[in-house]
Amino acid sequence: MIPDLAGVCTLDGLAERLTLLRQDAGSPSYTTITRRIGAARAARGVPAEERAPGRITVYDCFRTGRRRMDVELLSDIVQALGADPGPWRRAHRAASGPALPLPSTVRRR
Repeated sequence: MIPDLAGVCTLDGLAERLTLLRQDAGSPSYTTITRRIGAARAARGVPAEERAPGRITVYDCFRTGRRRMDVELLSDIVQALGADPGPWRRAHRAASGPALPLPSTVRRR
């Protein structure tokens, strides 16, 4: 059963749901997830040096207490676990809080 993402409003909540998704996918090792991500990125034409994230980097996405989470890596992990990344991207947006405004430009006189 794919975890319900409704109400996820923190990165901790997102990490907890990601752990549930991993369990639902048969608890593949972080090494296996990393290999799947590398293969999917290769199929998309990502250059070899950018394909495989570090195993610890993948592991860190499942930990609570994070201040940031890369949405592209999250999407790749979710796909490697056999789920649709769209809802996870939306949950990430909600959990990451509002986007910070761009700094205003300074006009010189």
